[in-house]
Amino acid sequence: MQVITKITIGLLMTLMLAACASTSAPSKQEMILGTWQADFGGQSIVLSYGESEIAVDAFGVSFPYEWLDADTIKLDAMGQEVISTVEFVSENQMIQRSSQGEQTLYRVNP
Repeated sequence: MQVITKITIGLLMTLMLAACASTSAPSKQEMILGTWQADFGGQSIVLSYGESEIAVDAFGVSFPYEWLDADTIKLDAMGQEVISTVEFVSENQMIQRSSQGEQTLYRVNP
């Protein structure tokens, strides 16, 4: 009887570990959503990332963007196309790199 109990417990533990291991981290497409702050030319700007649009509330403008692949976005900033590689240092720090340079953004807590 003890052997069956040990096997059952072992099997349950294995299944639980497998379930935890298969839980995937959020994608960059999910992590980018929300409000971010960055310094542009010495001025602090708050950007709100939706699923396909970046809003700059302080200026009352927004820009469409799209994911080109799992790591790259393309945005249209008033006719200027910018392609950036997106990297998350943590869930609250994002780095975007483009031909225009590197920008570090920090999540604004709601």
